[in-house]
Formats: sequence, structure tokens, C-alpha cells
Amino acid sequence: MAVTATHQFKCCYSKTKDLRSGKNITSPAFSVAGHNCNILYYPQGSKGNSIKLDLALHCKSEVTASFGFIFLDKHGMPSSKASDRLIFTFSPSDERYGFMDFIEKSHLEAEFVKDDYFTLVCSVTILSNLHKQVPKQLVNGIVPFTINEHFVMLLEKEDMTDITFEVGEEIFAAHRLVLSARSPVFKAELFGEMVESKMKSIQIKDIKPVVFNALLHFIYTDSLPEMSDEDIPIVTLFQYLFEAADIYALDGMKIICAERLILDLSVDTVTSTLALAEEHDCSDLKDACLYFASEPENLIQLALKAEYVHLMQRNPSLLEEFGDLARDNIGYSNLISKKQDKKKD
Repeated sequence: MAVTATHQFKCCYSKTKDLRSGKNITSPAFSVAGHNCNILYYPQGSKGNSIKLDLALHCKSEVTASFGFIFLDKHGMPSSKASDRLIFTFSPSDERYGFMDFIEKSHLEAEFVKDDYFTLVCSVTILSNLHKQVPKQLVNGIVPFTINEHFVMLLEKEDMTDITFEVGEEIFAAHRLVLSARSPVFKAELFGEMVESKMKSIQIKDIKPVVFNALLHFIYTDSLPEMSDEDIPIVTLFQYLFEAADIYALDGMKIICAERLILDLSVDTVTSTLALAEEHDCSDLKDACLYFASEPENLIQLALKAEYVHLMQRNPSLLEEFGDLARDNIGYSNLISKKQDKKKD
């Protein structure tokens, strides 16, 4: 059985870019199927004008893993222009592997450094016994498989589609089998007893076209597309995406959206994000919101906001949880540092 985990690594660019060759910045440890992993960022690649990225996977015996890196652009969206993936069999004597020249520094600075920081996302999938099934030259090299590219083409070119969705004024074509394989909600809707199973076109209400497009993209590619909407703030857009992911039981998409909403927490966004987390029963997102709100400097500002006060009044359980945190004076920054300390242990 394959086990997957993702980790975001935020790094100051100006303070690390001149680190000498061979030296790296190591991310906090994160766990995948019981194995501790680290992202290793080398500001000097082999060419001098590029950076090197490695994954360190600590193991007691051979472990085959598929792993990849992707940079978030200045809008916080994953960029297909700065992503790549490998399969490698790690061992106690060979715990590091990656990309010697992942991206040129000029490209990194221009596209992915914002306020002197860049954010890198690493996805690791532990593949049980894969090395027994795949030829060694494939395990230790760049994977020649292009299934992700083929699914993108399948979606974009609308080849062999058998269902359409009317969302607002836009029409989206898709494949019943792909949707059903990825979402139990779509499976029940398209192949179950529901009336939609006999329909060739289904009208989707209460979801914006940009959100439904991103949802389809995730279903076909396991990633979110680059998105922008002049009429929708980026945090609000991710709140819509989070809600859609929950509706269609796309847990991976829900996790991605929750992580982005946590990163974007502010005094202006925490109330709506907390309400969303409570409505959709996302404990990690709710805890992050409550910890953020319990910071003394944030609490002072939130106490003056009517929408936050009303939310607490309507949800006594939230008010009780918040009260416990506020009395203990455990804030958002302390939560983050405790999580990092726990990972290091």
C-alpha cells in the first residue's frame, strides 16, 4: 500500500543564496510511513547559476519512494514550470537523492521569491516492494512515465468525454469513469441510483466556474492549477476550493486548501476560515484558527470585530475552546514552534 505525505518548506532567499558549494539548508523533519524525511536545499548547484534539491529519507532497510518538488509562485499557487519527480530506492547507506540543477537562480528570483522568501512543497510516496517489481534502471533514474501529462491532455482536449457540467455560464466536459474513480460522491451520482446517472449534462449550482475548473484539474492531475480571479480574493478562492473538496470527498485537495488557508491566516481572514473549519469539521484548520486568535495582539483586534464576536456567540463550543487557549496564553506562533520541536524529537 502506498503512503503519501507532503511538506512545505519556507526559506529566506537573501540569507542563503550565497552559501558556499556543498552546503545546504535542511528543512524540519517530517514523517512518511514511519520514516523521517528532510528537504535539503543547496543554493549552489553544479552549474553555479542553479540550485540543487535533495530528499533525505532515513531508513533501516531499502525503501522505494516516489518524490517530487514544486515551487509555489508569488500568488501561492503550485507552478508546473518549477516541478519534477523521481523514483528512487533509499537505503541506510544511500539516504539522499534528488536534482543536481533543479532551477536556475534567475528564474527562482523572478518567479518564486516574494518578500525575500520562497516556498517549496515536497510530496513523498512510499511504494511498498516497488523495487521488486520495477527494473533497476527505472527505480534509480528519472521516471519515463507520462500518465499525468496524458490525463491533462485528456481533460484539456476533451477526448472521449461522456458527461458535461453546466456551471454558471460555462460548460465543462469530463469522463464518468475518471470522476467516479476519484470521488465517491461522483461515483454515487453518476453510477448509482440518483437521477443524474441517466443524464448527459448536469447543472451544478452554488459553485463558481473557476472553482469547478480547479476541482476537475485536481481530479485529473492530483494538483491545483494556477488560478487568479480579479473578483475573488485569493483567500476567499481557497475557501471556496476547500468547501468544494469537502462536498466531493477529495481529501487530498482539502488538505492542500487547509494548509494554504493556515499560511494565510490574518486578523481579517481568521473569522471566515474558522467558520468554514467548524462547518466542515476540519479539526486541524480549526485548531490553527483558534491558536492564531489566542495570540494576545490578535485577540485585542478580534474582540472589536462584530463578525468574530457573533461567530463565538453562535458556537458556544468554539467559545469554550478559545477560552481555554486564551487563559493558557498558547498562541499560534507557539503552536508552530511546538510542532517543529516535536518533529525534531
